[in-house]
Amino acid sequence: MRILFMADVPPDPSSGAAGTELRTAEGLRSLGHEVDTIWAPQLGRRIAHGNLHYLLELPRAYRREMLRARGRHDVVHVNQPHGYLAAKAKPPGSVFIHRSHGLELRAERDLAPWRPRPRLAQRVMAALLARHSRLIARYADGHIVSCSDDAAFLTEQLGVEPTRVAVIPQAASDAYLDRPLQPMTDARLQRVLYVSQFAFFKAPRIVAAAMRMLATRDARLRFTWVCSRSHHAEVRALLGEAADRVELLDWMPQETLLDVYDAHGIFLFGSFFEGFGKVFLEAMSRGLAVVATNVGGAHDVIASGENGLLVPPGDAAAMADAVTSLLADGERTASLAARAAATARTYTWERVARETAAFYEGVRKRKTA
Repeated sequence: MRILFMADVPPDPSSGAAGTELRTAEGLRSLGHEVDTIWAPQLGRRIAHGNLHYLLELPRAYRREMLRARGRHDVVHVNQPHGYLAAKAKPPGSVFIHRSHGLELRAERDLAPWRPRPRLAQRVMAALLARHSRLIARYADGHIVSCSDDAAFLTEQLGVEPTRVAVIPQAASDAYLDRPLQPMTDARLQRVLYVSQFAFFKAPRIVAAAMRMLATRDARLRFTWVCSRSHHAEVRALLGEAADRVELLDWMPQETLLDVYDAHGIFLFGSFFEGFGKVFLEAMSRGLAVVATNVGGAHDVIASGENGLLVPPGDAAAMADAVTSLLADGERTASLAARAAATARTYTWERVARETAAFYEGVRKRKTA
């Protein structure tokens, strides 16, 4: 197949959505498909404001770049609902695939209980952008999402036929799967790791509250928090008196982060909302015991009590209690972590590429039937 990939992100393998798009494109090429890619620098940007860029500029940029390709592709693949104009104008003979890394309308619904009511201007902007999601649901021939929560939203809330939706979970880096695992020692078990961008939907306040509780319960525990250095002062403020027990690290390349995972035994994943949330799978792949909120990819991958522990979103006490239960039985925790690593090894980028290509082919066959 001849495939056109378009994504309003830089081709950064260490970034979430960008890394997923890049690895998928590479995987499709390894299967013998011809893949052309268009990234953020080629799409261009003149409007600095994020939502105004999405509303006024990006839909036209996607359509412009697709039409410049002159219909040479069997599949046009765009990540984000802002490709709706391109979907509407797709060349004859092409199928249009919308890939979402977390449906915006589901995020609004799921985050509503946790944040203050938006101001009027924010509500107006959200309503305008919501139109993009409804239009991509109408015009795209197929939709790829990373978790069952998003698939259910597409079919139940946006009226997309189930045959037009594929759930294709992400994967950890090959290096994470290939390197031998470290044994789960007592020293490793007493180190707790959190890796996330500092954003509301990631629930940093909840994670910080859980760390504060754990710090008062067990003097042996040490914590590591990885996020952009620009937010370290905010993290310290959230941690309060527990800040001196937490090592703050800046973003780092995937290869360096692998060593950080290997030095820890427990991983926290506290999000209110996720499209997938790849870091919990990275932690599982390195044999960490994961305590995750029951959202996004964690909801699909983790069988609570078997290969990780699931807790309700927004419940810092439940997260702290889950960690305490892991510390109380090191043998059980080591067994759980080993099953986590085995689970993670079934999620590969080669599988992502195969399932993506198969979905493309299925959409093409249904369209020509």
